[in-house]
Amino acid sequence: MLLRLIAGDLPELAKDALGEFCRRSRLGGIVPLKIGLTRAHLVSDPALIRHVLLENASNYDKHTPAYDAVRVVLGNGMFTSSGSFWKRQRRIASPAFHGESVKRFAPILVRLANECADAWQEAAEAGRPVDVCSDMMKITLRGVADTLFGDDMAASADEINRVFPTILACLAARVSSPVRPPLWMPTKNNRNLRPALAALDAIVWELIATKRRRIADGSAKDDDHADLLTILMRARDEETGESMSDAQLRDEVMTLMIAGHETTANALSWLWVLLDRHPEEQERLRAELKDVTGGHAPTIDDVPKLARLKAVIQETLRLYPPVWMFDRRAIGPDILGGTAVKKGELVIFCPYAIHRLPELWRDGEVFRPERFEAGHEEQKNKFAYLPFGAGPRICLGASFAMIESQILMGTLLSRFRGRLADLAEIRPQPRVTLRTSRAVNLQLEVAPLA
Repeated sequence: MLLRLIAGDLPELAKDALGEFCRRSRLGGIVPLKIGLTRAHLVSDPALIRHVLLENASNYDKHTPAYDAVRVVLGNGMFTSSGSFWKRQRRIASPAFHGESVKRFAPILVRLANECADAWQEAAEAGRPVDVCSDMMKITLRGVADTLFGDDMAASADEINRVFPTILACLAARVSSPVRPPLWMPTKNNRNLRPALAALDAIVWELIATKRRRIADGSAKDDDHADLLTILMRARDEETGESMSDAQLRDEVMTLMIAGHETTANALSWLWVLLDRHPEEQERLRAELKDVTGGHAPTIDDVPKLARLKAVIQETLRLYPPVWMFDRRAIGPDILGGTAVKKGELVIFCPYAIHRLPELWRDGEVFRPERFEAGHEEQKNKFAYLPFGAGPRICLGASFAMIESQILMGTLLSRFRGRLADLAEIRPQPRVTLRTSRAVNLQLEVAPLA
């Protein structure tokens, strides 16, 4: 009884978070939870989600234990900040992430996709399976790093690749632990995290200093060919004329590198799992690619025509949303569906569970990409589909992630068929993001469409 009073619902959630959230979300639009000593509310009704994330968003911030756990690495970037500071950062950065602006980086994504395909070609000809999770992590990290830093990243690529797995593993351990000591304490996790984070920080600070010097001496590229860091440095708040300080740039760079690549990589890993389970869909996508591109790897001009590929990616994000759970803290009292929410209490959203609710999604456990094709009703409630969040804080990198996913998957599918190399079960593993429970080893068949 004492343990229940202290821990609340944490033991059940720690044992099977996805199962518990799915079960409890079916009990109603708002369900009470107790996270340790903190009172919380699991919200699954789209109308209540809309209220928290849009209509009364100013009453909710990100000063929650989960966001505090990642703030030690991400700092106070757009992902973790709140209030007027977040609004200012968002205003400054938004123009760089609009759909048309993102297209300037398409040549980088096309090049990286083809490099990945060439590496897969070697593996396929040697009869070796490829580790999809590892390869998707590497390619999406390079995509973020190359668009952020441009040519200046080349000298630091090996060091970034060395420290990144350690940082991600330490963050995952930190988020999942009920006790999160400050970084200066000599815990095992902190002893691993500190040197890896210091190494990455040193690279980022040096790259920021290099960009500042180039802007000052006039040698930086113009905006049409500039890397994202240069664009962010030059950007000004349309209301105040202010720009980002180096400290703010550091936090945004860390956010983009860490949050901006692992989410996409995990989604693409799950996509290959689903295509193994539905080989007829793999053939349908290959047929679409042949019709649209003539069988060659897609370019940015082909992306809008790949409707089925986009629908398959969206359905993958529904079934396996990388950000499977997120929360907010009430700054002041509120009423949600007749339930009083007090200052300091948490409001929790679980997209993994919401995306499976039978009242919102027909056959919610079934892979049906056509639900995202034009004219289907299921996709119209924006607060029932949350892979990128919703409201004013919807993910700024959503367009980039979708374009990157379509180019990478389109390139690989235009050259290969892929099936899982073994039949061992793959389950969703909720960590910082929704990972696969084991490596996704893919046996490739070289099958060029052109």
